[in-house]
Formats: sequence, C-alpha cells, structure tokens
Amino acid sequence: MAVATLGVTPCLAAPREIAVAGLDAAVQASWTQVPLGDWAERASRIAGLPVIIDRRLDPAFPITLDCRGEPLHDVLDRVAAMVGGQVEVLASSVRIGPSSVAGLASAAEQARNAELASLPPALRRTAHRRAAWTWPTAARPRDLLATTAREAGLELDGLDAIPHDHLPAATLPMLSLAERLDLVLAHYDRRIAWTTGGAEVVPLDTGMTARDNAPRPAAASQSEPGPEPKAQATAQPQRKPTPRRGANPTTTRETFSLRLAAPLDQALAAVAARLSLELTIDAPSLAARGIAPGEIARVDVREVSRAELLDAIVAPFGLAWSIDAGTLRVFASAAAAGREEP
Repeated sequence: MAVATLGVTPCLAAPREIAVAGLDAAVQASWTQVPLGDWAERASRIAGLPVIIDRRLDPAFPITLDCRGEPLHDVLDRVAAMVGGQVEVLASSVRIGPSSVAGLASAAEQARNAELASLPPALRRTAHRRAAWTWPTAARPRDLLATTAREAGLELDGLDAIPHDHLPAATLPMLSLAERLDLVLAHYDRRIAWTTGGAEVVPLDTGMTARDNAPRPAAASQSEPGPEPKAQATAQPQRKPTPRRGANPTTTRETFSLRLAAPLDQALAAVAARLSLELTIDAPSLAARGIAPGEIARVDVREVSRAELLDAIVAPFGLAWSIDAGTLRVFASAAAAGREEP
C-alpha cells in the first residue's frame, strides 16, 4: 500500500497511523497475450480506480507480463513503455497516454481545480456532482458529452471542436461531472474551462504556463492514490534538525513532509490527529461555497512548516484554517489564509 509519510522534525512522541490507499499494492499475476484494453480493465480492479487507455494507443496490443510482487505503479510503467506511452496518475483515474502529451492531463487537472475553487456555489455544486457513467460500444464522444452536460443542467459550449469518433464500451465508477467530462475530452487534447459564466470546451493546455506543461514523472515516482482511500498508510517521524532562519543554528523547528490524495475530511482528520489537534470543519460555510468534504485533496510537500502543511491541504479549495486552544478549525472565507494561535 502507498505510504503517506508525515515526516516530523524533531521527532514527535509515538507516531500515529495515517490512512491513505494508493498504487503500491504488490501485484501477483501473469498475463499472456492479453489485449491492452482488456488488461486495463483488470488493472483497474487492482488499482481501485479506472485505468484509461488513450485512444491514440492500440487497445489490441498484446500484453505478456509476469508479476511476482512488484508494486502496481511499476507494473503500469512497464505496460506503458511496451506501447510507447507514459502513465499519469490523476485524482480519480490513471491514464496511459502517448509520451508526446505526458504531463498535460495532470497540469489540466490542476488548472481545473483552480477554476472550480472560484466558481459560484451553484455552478461548483454542479461541477462536483458525482455519478457513475456507462456507455456502449461505438458511442460518439460528442453525443456523450452533450447528453451528460444536458442532464446536469449545464450549457456546454465548444462541442463542435470534438471530432467525429467512436469509443469502445466503458463502465466508470462514481466521478464528479468535471472529472467525467475531462476524462473523455483528454482523448482529443481538450478539457473543460470553468468560468462564472459556465463551461466551454478548450484546448488541453489553455491557461497553463510553460512550467505547467513540463512532463510529469511517471506513476513510479508519483504513487498517487485513488479517489476514495481507505485506512492503510503509516506516518514515519524523522529526526532532521532544521535551523530557524536568523536563529541559533542549533535551534530546530518542526517540519513536515506529506504526500497523499484523499477525501478532504479524511486528510484533515489524519493530519490533525498527527499534530495532536482536535478537528472542526465548518460544514455550513463549505456547503455555502459548494465544497463537499469528500472532494479529493492532493498534497505533495517536503520539509515545510505546520502552517505551510495546512495551507497545502486547504488553499486549493479556497478554504482557511485557524488553530486555537488545541483545535484546528477549517472554514470557507473570503480570505483563505492560515492563522496560528497567538
């Protein structure tokens, strides 16, 4: 299982367990001449989240593989290399696409999260509404997108940019509307741009900087978990003195390292427990902003302060936090900045 390491400097007393699932499950399996598309379905069952094969890769490519306990992310990388692709681990799916577009889906996901955080509450709730999705063989992507948007009460512009095409049959688990639309659009290097005025199909790299478009590491280095983690990982304290700037070099401060992708409320509860804090989430203020506690928080930080750690969790949602009398409070406010207790 993936280990989300919450490193602490100096060491806190008695490390606690932190629950996060991931793509580090040991794989004991053999496949002989299994078509790539069929293999992806089996890998999805192991991963606990969809493994998507980009339409530009051959779904009939025969996969022959013997695994004797390798972590799943290594297996995914091996298969991607066989077909000239690369793995991208997203919040609720794993995508194997051409190396030429590696990193774009991850960057687009970050851009989407930033856009959704600034939407009016009603539109944000629409974008985050979760549902399963099934379509038959030869379904046309433009029709799928139009129907899904219409059923959600969303006016979607730019569908004419999607070429005439047919997709293989698929059955997807519960995903947000925003995730479902982008999952299909990524096949055509497109995504949804969300604004206060609605949603529009745009090129995948719209709104991204050159740095955003840089290739991301493959799954072996990301090991990002799926959308609904379960209690599995261990926090491991470290002793690595970090001098305070401008202070005596022998003085140390607590620093933290954390990598996870988990529901927001679960991530906050795990971190609060590790910090020996009680947690209070102001659910009404989150609801007023259209933020669900189960939305996925993605964090990857190293050797940061406690304030920086909490900011990394809540800031992408436009939330704020405060600590007072041993209680961590998370809430929605106009100014989403963390505040330590006096």
